[in-house]
Amino acid sequence: MNEYAALAGRVLEALTRPGSSRSGLTAWELKMQLKAPHTALHVALGMLVERGAVTLTPAELTLLVQPAGATAPKTPSELTA
Repeated sequence: MNEYAALAGRVLEALTRPGSSRSGLTAWELKMQLKAPHTALHVALGMLVERGAVTLTPAELTLLVQPAGATAPKTPSELTA
């Protein structure tokens, strides 16, 4: 799982780096930008959705990935509390 956690961190960096649009990036744009395998990217996105760090919205034939609100992402223990 470390590979996926590292990729999830890179996704968050891409979405929140200075100059990034708050409107987000598509899964395809993230895949190309990060040079990540399709399956690994979607596992990482699932991890981020579970933590509440990103939202996914259908967009044409892909997903629009947006950072969640200004609140800190939830940890798994907070989700079950």
